Amino acid sequence: MSKKLRTEAILFLVVIAFLGLANLFNTEKATVSELEHRALEKRPEFSIEALCSGAYFRRMENYYSDTFIFRDSIVKTSRKIQQLCSLLGPGITIVTAPEELSKHTETGQEGPSEEPGETEEPAENDLLPGMDGDGQNVGYWIVVDGRAVQLFKFNKENIDYYAAVLNQYRARVDGAVRIYSMIAPTNSEFVQLKRYREITDSQNEALVYLNSRLKPGIRSVNVYDVLNKHKSEYLYFRTDHHWTALGAYYGYCAFMKARGEQPVPLDRYRKVDLEGFLGSSYSKTLDHNLEKNPDTLTVYLPFTEHQFTQYYAREARESAVIDLQYAASKTDKYLVFISSGGGTWGVIRTAVKNGKKILVVKDSFGNALVPFLLPHYEEIYVVDSRFYSTAAAGKDILQFIRDNRIEELLFMQYMEDVNWRKFMEGVEALMGPGGAG
Repeated sequence: MSKKLRTEAILFLVVIAFLGLANLFNTEKATVSELEHRALEKRPEFSIEALCSGAYFRRMENYYSDTFIFRDSIVKTSRKIQQLCSLLGPGITIVTAPEELSKHTETGQEGPSEEPGETEEPAENDLLPGMDGDGQNVGYWIVVDGRAVQLFKFNKENIDYYAAVLNQYRARVDGAVRIYSMIAPTNSEFVQLKRYREITDSQNEALVYLNSRLKPGIRSVNVYDVLNKHKSEYLYFRTDHHWTALGAYYGYCAFMKARGEQPVPLDRYRKVDLEGFLGSSYSKTLDHNLEKNPDTLTVYLPFTEHQFTQYYAREARESAVIDLQYAASKTDKYLVFISSGGGTWGVIRTAVKNGKKILVVKDSFGNALVPFLLPHYEEIYVVDSRFYSTAAAGKDILQFIRDNRIEELLFMQYMEDVNWRKFMEGVEALMGPGGAG
């Protein structure tokens, strides 16, 4: 070995040893990665069972990786190197990341902790969203021209399951309760991908198929057509997977059309722009092209007098439909929309004394939609299937509907959750025993 190689080898070992010792004596380890927008692995508790199964060492490895000193800087540098080595061309990368049922940890709450159900192993060449070997849903993004686009893989079995769950709701709730199915496509349906259209399936075709599987008495809200009509507008964020408030407004217009009622004109609202938003897609991809192209998050302030109460089990807390405490955050700005993550359920009581009541069973896409419903209902009940539990609420959702004399039931999810069985299992579980199966 030459003198130069020996020197380089010694220097490398010294750096590795220094980092290892620094990490060993680092007692203030982070619990949340602001860069990746997720909770970091906690130090596992030792048990003989975990040791024998190998789970203890896997979790310890994850813990060590997640809490390694300078981790965020190393991850960010690694992603930049991957982007520079991309084979798709300049400014174009494909990124994979596991989906999670829980919201961002800053809410202080976690989603369901049950282990995923049995799933089939994905094909080795299955590029688009599906389940990985650990039962997690894997999302795929393509970053093009400073915009993250979430790709879609049509899973017929999962779409059938969504329809079966809603059909079971139709069979089990009072026939007088009107049920609506409202699905927001991901942004890949409206972005011109040109050469890359073949790597994402048609969500419109999936929606047509899904609607054919729903029983009579379930009204489908045609969100696709109204968004497609306005696709040149700022309907989706560049750095986040959600629709903007403008996209949610057009979804609300489609819902009002399904109800046979006129929407409130957008110019009735006072608009506030919040600059510098780097959302969930940036957190998952860490793409420097997204970092250079942050979003503006616009909110439309409600003009209807109201009171929003969230229940954490039996404890009531007053909240805000538009919660501007998140306005200054770079990564959490989307939480300004009802910030309902973690609450068992919530209710908005308005000054609109028309006796109308609706329950919105939603994912986070519904957060931007709910504020537009205020002028139309006296009471708006809000449930996120990731956080509602019969134990905490003291009743299943069917009894909840009966007790509160709810007349309308709106299922409002985005396409990836509709296409993900694990998420819809949570929606089914709200009914208690005797679900879709």
